[in-house]
Amino acid sequence: MKKKLAKNSIIYLGTEILNKSIPFLLLPILTKYLTTTEYGLYGMYQVFLSFFVPFVQMGLHSNITRNFFKVSKETLSRVLNTIIIILHLNILVGLILIFIISLFYNNIFGLPIKTLYLMPLIIYAQTINIFTLTIFRNEERAFNYGILQFLITLFNFGSAVILLLYFDTGWMSLVYGLLIGNFVFIAYSFLFLKKEFNIDFKEFYSFKEIYAISIPLIFHLLGSSIIFLSDRIFIQQMLGLKEVGLYVVGSQFGAITMIVINSIILAVNPWMYKKLADNLNIQKEILILMGIFFVIGIFVWLTDLIILPYLVESSYLDAKNVIFWISLAFIFRGWYQLYYNIILNTGKTKIFMYITFGTGVLNIILNYILIKQNGIIGASQATAIAFFVMFLSTAIFSKNYIKREKN
Repeated sequence: MKKKLAKNSIIYLGTEILNKSIPFLLLPILTKYLTTTEYGLYGMYQVFLSFFVPFVQMGLHSNITRNFFKVSKETLSRVLNTIIIILHLNILVGLILIFIISLFYNNIFGLPIKTLYLMPLIIYAQTINIFTLTIFRNEERAFNYGILQFLITLFNFGSAVILLLYFDTGWMSLVYGLLIGNFVFIAYSFLFLKKEFNIDFKEFYSFKEIYAISIPLIFHLLGSSIIFLSDRIFIQQMLGLKEVGLYVVGSQFGAITMIVINSIILAVNPWMYKKLADNLNIQKEILILMGIFFVIGIFVWLTDLIILPYLVESSYLDAKNVIFWISLAFIFRGWYQLYYNIILNTGKTKIFMYITFGTGVLNIILNYILIKQNGIIGASQATAIAFFVMFLSTAIFSKNYIKREKN
């Protein structure tokens, strides 16, 4: 088992690095053809996209992971039927909501309202592909997972660069790329789900149970989005779009920590859920992984400081000031994800609603205070503090739950 975990970790790490290297390799092009203000507009679009995701996606893929090792393949097929139907309903509601907003506003934070219509479509395609990726991960098909994810990213940024260089679509090139990259593979995902799980929309799982798991995850995902991206709204309002552009680039470098940590988590998750299904204690292994994540984050931060000047235009060099705090934030987020698995396995997802939404509110307060004091560095500090609080709260709850179960 340890050999398989190590092998899958290496595969996930390799494919994650290959996958995430694409946007980094394109940074010289993107920072050359997009001003810091234009990059800031794309950063604001990411904010709205991420805030929209919780209400459309609802963490529906978590129902696959939670049931994967507990139910038969036929039951899992009914789960997939149900969550796909729910996803379609959410897309319809999302489009109606944007239409209503468009009746009152022409733009929001500098974004033309018409660009928001692409958001539900992007999320729809992303979510269908996430269903396939989730199954690959739980089946420990690390290579298949990595290849599909890499191809989606390749088509995403490949089409974005073509649009930017030859069709003069500016920062919207990155948005159109997201749409194209995900929709290219949606047919494959549907065919895969049909073949592997006989998706036919004839038999369904309990909608009540799916909603019982997923509705609390809306607030969990929303809280995470607030922590990740509300800082950009504060920066835009308090400092301007140029500073948003610098912050987005700095966050991309700090996110290398997340890339490496996520590759390990992707390999470890199936093992964790199997252990948890057998009611085995894995606290020792979690502590070891926390130590590994910390070392990774510090190493990435030091490496980023060296490579930053070689990958971006000189006008973006001040982005280095936020990298340490963003790297630290992703260390804490990695720690949180380990304990998140324990709670998700119990099905008690309501606790996420309180933890992440409460932490999101804390993050908003910290953003206002720290950005006022320290500029964009303050925004990254607020993110790091918020993720530490989220980790600590989740760890305390999960340990208390395990203790109660033992007694």
